Amino acid sequence: MGDAGAPSVLLFGGVLPGPVNTGHVYAGDTWLWDGASWTALDSVGPAPRAAASMVSLGQSLLLFGGSGSSETDFSDTWTWNGSSWAQSSASGPIARDGAAMAVLNGQPVLFGGFSFMDDGSAITVDVLDDTWTFDGSSWTSLNVFSPAARGNAAISPLGGNVVLFGGSTALYSPVLGDTWTWNGITWAQANAGGPSARAYASMATLNGTVVMFGGYDPDNFNDYILADTWTWDGAAWTQQFAPGPGARYGAAMATLSGQVVLFGGTGSSKEFLDDTWTWDGTSWTQLDVTGPTARAFAVMATF
Repeated sequence: MGDAGAPSVLLFGGVLPGPVNTGHVYAGDTWLWDGASWTALDSVGPAPRAAASMVSLGQSLLLFGGSGSSETDFSDTWTWNGSSWAQSSASGPIARDGAAMAVLNGQPVLFGGFSFMDDGSAITVDVLDDTWTFDGSSWTSLNVFSPAARGNAAISPLGGNVVLFGGSTALYSPVLGDTWTWNGITWAQANAGGPSARAYASMATLNGTVVMFGGYDPDNFNDYILADTWTWDGAAWTQQFAPGPGARYGAAMATLSGQVVLFGGTGSSKEFLDDTWTWDGTSWTQLDVTGPTARAFAVMATF
């Protein structure tokens, strides 16, 4: 929690632009958004990484995995207690990045992702379709029918279900445009049209709807980095034609005090972004604030 126990949003890690001609670097910094301003927190925690998975557990947070330097994936579990990070001794899913994770009825569920493996001579990437739950102390692998293997899908809870959309079956393409729900026992595919296929979209829950923004669609040759806003009410997708953030993928998104907060991502010219926006259910507003350095594939959740 922030000051006086007020809810806040925590942002961790991501990919940052590196020195000229050196590619990008991974971040391991922790930032707090209190609804009005960003604050950098002096807290030692997970190693620098991007494309981790993080969810809210009331007044604490759960973080799993992600991708680090040298094409290394992590399989570590961390918790944030409101003021500091602590590594859990729990063993569970294999190392991965781009896994989809959300909370249903107080229990985190994790699905899929990409697992990098380096045998010393070559790097291979497995695309995963496994489902795991976490009870606060241990991970459990569930033997359930699941969506097709994928990573970088968008996911968020809604009512008695978790909603999952899209993702990619390889690092960037092909991308998927299917909608799935998890009710705590089984996955079910929704018979719904709606957004075009995409990966790296951002998703959060607001006032009885799921909100999804942007993403990456390599098959859309004119606008393969997207800037559209969609809502899911549990039965159907609806496009919201409100002006807002520029096209991007890999932005971080969470819900705070009746608004969705969106930060950063990779823009239409492949640049890293550092802008902060809010969605109130009707319109987007860009906030004139200074915060984290420009980045993509950070994780963000409310505590």
